[in-house]
Amino acid sequence: MSGNSVWDEFPASDYIQFENPGDTVTGTITSIGVHTWADGKKSPQIGLDTPDGDKTLTAGQVQLAAKLRELRPNVGDTLTVTYTRSEKRDGGKTLKHFDVKVAGGDRAPF
Repeated sequence: MSGNSVWDEFPASDYIQFENPGDTVTGTITSIGVHTWADGKKSPQIGLDTPDGDKTLTAGQVQLAAKLRELRPNVGDTLTVTYTRSEKRDGGKTLKHFDVKVAGGDRAPF
């Protein structure tokens, strides 16, 4: 089937998932926005240009979002995020820990 479709309006993008400690992504930030979850909570959402193509990082994990708020990366910066370990919490929850590095702008390279 050919022709224009509503789906042609959305660029292909891979969403980054951190499933195992050691999972990492590095890329140049192309966009910074907000993702609103079904329950109304909001998380930072970052577009990245990586060696594997365009990726989307939604920082729904508490520790990752906190580190991004602290570092305040900008479009054009290079961002590296590595899932380092998980921590079991009360109520059967798991807290993921991340190493986050930002280079560019006034920041020193890493």
